[in-house]
Amino acid sequence: MTTDHSPRNRRWRSLLKHGFAWLDNGLSWFERSTLVTGILAMAAISVANVISRNTLGSSIQFAHDVSQILLVIVTFMGIGIGAREARHIRVSAIHDLLPEPARKVLLVIVTSTTSLLLFALAGYGWDYAKSTQRSCRVLPEQVELLGLTIPFGTMPMSVAVVIVLAGLILVGHGVRMIHHHGSQLLDRLGPIMRPLALGAALVAGFVIAAGLFIAFLELVANREGRCRITSSTGFPVYLVHMVVPLGFMLGGIQFALAAIRNLISPGNYLSWYRRDEYLAAEHAGMSETQTTTVEATEERDHD
Repeated sequence: MTTDHSPRNRRWRSLLKHGFAWLDNGLSWFERSTLVTGILAMAAISVANVISRNTLGSSIQFAHDVSQILLVIVTFMGIGIGAREARHIRVSAIHDLLPEPARKVLLVIVTSTTSLLLFALAGYGWDYAKSTQRSCRVLPEQVELLGLTIPFGTMPMSVAVVIVLAGLILVGHGVRMIHHHGSQLLDRLGPIMRPLALGAALVAGFVIAAGLFIAFLELVANREGRCRITSSTGFPVYLVHMVVPLGFMLGGIQFALAAIRNLISPGNYLSWYRRDEYLAAEHAGMSETQTTTVEATEERDHD
């Protein structure tokens, strides 16, 4: 929270900001894609179930189980988005009475302790998920990949967390690049080719998603050990429970990023990219419209 403006200090701050912004952006795209997919799937299954019940006289057998699984995914994967967009409940009575330097210190303390709390909840969630796993295994003990042997069965927890986190970030950036380059391609196409290209992209995306889903179902079908499964789908329950610690971990990462941003940047931040809008409006003397414009510009620059 110091204000050292030396070239060396600015250099390492810039490197930190770019690195953490890359992490935050990748997680943001992954979480948003997961939420959109989950909500659309919930809507599709609910509508299809209603149509089946009213036309065929019976509900879809797996609709209830799948809806519950999707509800868990949407609920806990939304923790990171809520923290990133600063849409969580804030009790700011003491915060608003403090001077600006004290507000910054308070924000660092609150975001740091909240991050630690969410990481602790992730640990408890992981322990509970492991307790429901019993002897069930979906992934094999080891996998040969590019001449390397990856030991899933004996991999340390810290290494597994880093690999999962890196995979989520890379998937998020992959979605971002597809969205960015796809939008540019559609803008260059004419009014006739644009719907055809969009339809082809949707079909290709559906085929890829279906292939990955089928491969995942094959892993589930070839599982080993004793498993507690859902009644209609045969899906291992512990895999659903694994979403809980993942969601808490992503939320903890977002609050940790907010604490880091407050330590290395001037101004007060509620998340990595969202400033404390009340403080910004108060000190800059901006109208509500101007504040909204600045936030929109920051969001555009971040994406």
